[in-house]
Amino acid sequence: MTPLMIGYVSIAAMFVIVILGAPIGLAMIAVGFAGFSAIVGMTPALGVLKTATFETITNYSFTLIPLFLLMGNLISRSGVASDLFRGALLLTRGWAGGLAAAGMTASAVFSTVSGSSLATASTMTRVAYPEMKAHGYDARLATGSLAAGGTLGILIPPSIALMLYALITEQSVGTMFLAGILPGVLAFVLYIVTILLMARIWPPDATAVPALPIDEPAPAGRFEILRLFAPALVLFGLVMGGLYGNFFTPTEAGGVGAALALIFALWRRVPRGDLVAAFVETIVTCGSIFLILIGAEVFGFVLSTSQLSNALVDFLSGSGFGNWQVLFAILIFYVVLGCFMESLAMILLTVPIFFPVVLANGFDPIWFGVIAVVTVELGMITPPVGMNLFMVKSASRGTPLSTIMTGVLPFVVTDIIRLGILLAFPAISLLLTGRL
Repeated sequence: MTPLMIGYVSIAAMFVIVILGAPIGLAMIAVGFAGFSAIVGMTPALGVLKTATFETITNYSFTLIPLFLLMGNLISRSGVASDLFRGALLLTRGWAGGLAAAGMTASAVFSTVSGSSLATASTMTRVAYPEMKAHGYDARLATGSLAAGGTLGILIPPSIALMLYALITEQSVGTMFLAGILPGVLAFVLYIVTILLMARIWPPDATAVPALPIDEPAPAGRFEILRLFAPALVLFGLVMGGLYGNFFTPTEAGGVGAALALIFALWRRVPRGDLVAAFVETIVTCGSIFLILIGAEVFGFVLSTSQLSNALVDFLSGSGFGNWQVLFAILIFYVVLGCFMESLAMILLTVPIFFPVVLANGFDPIWFGVIAVVTVELGMITPPVGMNLFMVKSASRGTPLSTIMTGVLPFVVTDIIRLGILLAFPAISLLLTGRL
């Protein structure tokens, strides 16, 4: 076979192996090694396997990944999620759907220190769902809003997905974080509107949570809200403010965030077992991410030697497809793949393939990164197998999956509307990057 044919076969084989349930990192390493061996021989392929592993795990730029993950894991075990939900409830009590709106608000703020969609969905479901259930909320509204709220963790900085996209496409991490802020705010506003509309269709027991004015004396007033929100907002402000104030680099920002999170966890007297669990979870997650990074590096040699990306660009250029048709095809692929695969793995797998196509069609790489992540979000809550749906089902204990699927459908429609807005108005994603 020609190198190009080997490239096509490698792509097909990898997707088949992943669909069959193999870890994506191992699938990329195995297929990449086999494909590269078929093109250049076994000895060079063994050399690539060794150098790719060493270069990936010793890459200084990648050290910010465990640091931001550790920050999120420590904060999630420090009781911050419960505080955020209580603080958000003070803002939304008396609303129809106030508990669901509080859960969404807490998810948005928690995303500023988490960076993970699955972690945000799981943590906030454990905190907010029992309260919603106790106050007579329809399970569709409760679980659907929490599944959708979890997707904010992949977009609002510090987003691990945006971080990885920046690293593998050689874009600025700080610029990618800036580009995610306004789309994240847009998502939050549209989700709140959706909750208020859905509360009229699936009305909660409005009498269960009495109205509480915001100017009521402490501890229920605005100072209590600030106190409950303060840990997450201060941590976010110091890390992101220091990053954009040029006080430290993204890697140093991750180190500062992890150190502050550890200090806060010790101040809150987090049990030793929870601290150990936070470090263990960080190590396990980093292991899986770095395995995928190594796989992406090995598989990248197949893409480069087979000239697959160039052939794909040439094919699309001669096919008569317009730039936007090509982009829509890529986004549809992301939505379908997002139903079966975790977001970080999907980005690491597909971006090396699609990024040259995107550049060849004249799209801004920063804008496309935001669009790709938003589309990945959509796939994570799209029935029947969106990853966040299963995370919420596990955390809500006993809620039928069909109920969660029904409840998340309005938010899927909201995400499609948001994606259309971001496609029509690229300035929403690029405004802050141009100003700062």
